[in-house]
Amino acid sequence: MKRALLALCMVLATHSSAWATWSVIAIDKETGQVIVASATCVAQAGFPRRQPLPARDLMDLQAVIVPGVGVAACQAGADNTHQNQMTVFEELRKGTDPAKIIEILHTDPDIERRQFGILDMQGRSAGHNGKNNSTASLFVPGRVGNYYYQVQGNTLFSDQVMYEAALAFTRARGTLADHVMAAMEAADARGGDKRCNCETEPRPNAPCDGKTAHVAYIVMANKGDVTEKSHNQGKYYAYIRVTDEDIKPAENANPVKTLRMRYDAWKKAGSKPFSTVPTVGLTRTNQ
Repeated sequence: MKRALLALCMVLATHSSAWATWSVIAIDKETGQVIVASATCVAQAGFPRRQPLPARDLMDLQAVIVPGVGVAACQAGADNTHQNQMTVFEELRKGTDPAKIIEILHTDPDIERRQFGILDMQGRSAGHNGKNNSTASLFVPGRVGNYYYQVQGNTLFSDQVMYEAALAFTRARGTLADHVMAAMEAADARGGDKRCNCETEPRPNAPCDGKTAHVAYIVMANKGDVTEKSHNQGKYYAYIRVTDEDIKPAENANPVKTLRMRYDAWKKAGSKPFSTVPTVGLTRTNQ
């Protein structure tokens, strides 16, 4: 019975009109680096089941990456056709102002269940939070020197989740990725996605401290990294992900805490180009 209920929950997550998450997008105006990081209470098993186009994981469905140009997160009511993601990708490549891109996206009949955060290398940012998203759904932009960022989330524990994330980004020190990780941890500590906790299935065989998501990731792209024809399938500097399916007993069932562990291990090893998943796989070029 327990397994049947878990399977039902995964099916509902796959076809649901609501897809909750929080994310951090950021750029370094001096170096051209762009970063996306995110976490959600959607379990990993739900992504390959999405129709009409399956997704490899959260990043594959959500992130829009144009190295040296801009970055975006497309979330809430997930566009499983990837048409919105490709629109953002193509418009960023053209140099379109993020605010104008949001206007273009309003042709989508499901715009009121979407959430977008878009940021370009000129420091221009824009966001959209659909009227049909739950309470505690918002976006917060900001800047710290050459670092520009925007945090956005929906179906959160409270609005404070995003305010704390923004504050943590501004107070952090170090690289752009260090700032992004600080924001991710602050959102997690404040309650993150309100739909899951340590007792929510699936439960990895690992200690659990304040779980507010099932999966999490951070992807970093440097200026000059190879961009493919799809919105996030290039060859990027580093991609670190955590899912409920790959957490080890020595890690933590809270994917944000395990993301920190893997990120710190990556830095200790020299911050070399790195990916925890294959760079080849699902290909989408004509949505």
